[in-house]
Amino acid sequence: MKKWIVSVVVMVVLLSSMYLTKPTEDMYADWLLGVVIEKAGANQPLQETTLKIFGKKMIENNSEYNDFVFFTIHKTQFKGKEMKFIGVYNSFVPIMKEK
Repeated sequence: MKKWIVSVVVMVVLLSSMYLTKPTEDMYADWLLGVVIEKAGANQPLQETTLKIFGKKMIENNSEYNDFVFFTIHKTQFKGKEMKFIGVYNSFVPIMKEK
């Protein structure tokens, strides 16, 4: 009986923490913009400035957000490619497509 109670308490704590730390659309756009700016490199100041001005809005316009109570799924289409991420614990994990 005690094992059952401990299991339930652990599940409640786990699911509660997932719910409380699931990322928002705004967090996703900020995170993805940071990744894009980082990949652009520090040697491209004009491109970095342009991304900082227009990048977040462009990401928001090309992204889809789905809330699944304990996690989120974010899809972004850019230049014919689709990127998918699971948002959980204030982090984003890429979803790999099968070939």
